[in-house]
Amino acid sequence: MKSGIIAAGEGSRLSRLPTIKPLVLIAAKPLISWVVAGLRSSGCKDIVVLTNSRGGEVAPYLTGAFPDLNFDFVTADTASSFESFRLVSLRLAETEEEFVISTVDALIRPEDVARFVAECRKGNADAGLALTSHVDDEKPLWADVDGGRVTALGDDARRKDAVTCGLYYMTRKAATALPRSDRHSRLRDFWRELVASGKVVMGITLSKSLDVDRPEDLAAAESFLTTETKR
Repeated sequence: MKSGIIAAGEGSRLSRLPTIKPLVLIAAKPLISWVVAGLRSSGCKDIVVLTNSRGGEVAPYLTGAFPDLNFDFVTADTASSFESFRLVSLRLAETEEEFVISTVDALIRPEDVARFVAECRKGNADAGLALTSHVDDEKPLWADVDGGRVTALGDDARRKDAVTCGLYYMTRKAATALPRSDRHSRLRDFWRELVASGKVVMGITLSKSLDVDRPEDLAAAESFLTTETKR
């Protein structure tokens, strides 16, 4: 399976740090290297990486750090998180029937990435969302789940069983039906609409994950990576 990483955001809340978000050091390694390692653990050997025009250092770092992987680097200053997701999805759908996409700030245990991929493959779903009961996002996207299927998201969710955590499964069928990039200003709005449309969207609940958005997230992320991910 091929995969993608969305690393095109501005990372404004980390802007006071001396480097761009994908290369912020956590536990002595750039943030993006932890995401790549998780995808590699699930068997992904070909990875599309989307960066913005400030991300020129990402490609030489990754090709040097992961010589066993094949990278397809795309540069674009996208207008929204949905546009970024759409761009990567369509790129992967050119050759793949199914694929996974991660945001660059989603820290997930490698074994959870592998389980997410395996369960989505078995579920005969149009798309899939990785979920967690650990809430550390300032604006979590809550999901209702029934029998492994997401039944409601965001404002539509009533039980609020879990929250999304930045890892997505897509099929070519779902990708080729994506609306125009100006349809949504946020990725969460696309997923909410997709679930409400009746499409089969699986919700796979993982163990603890972390979202790295703010300087105060860095210490928690380092603890997570150096202790819990090695259990």
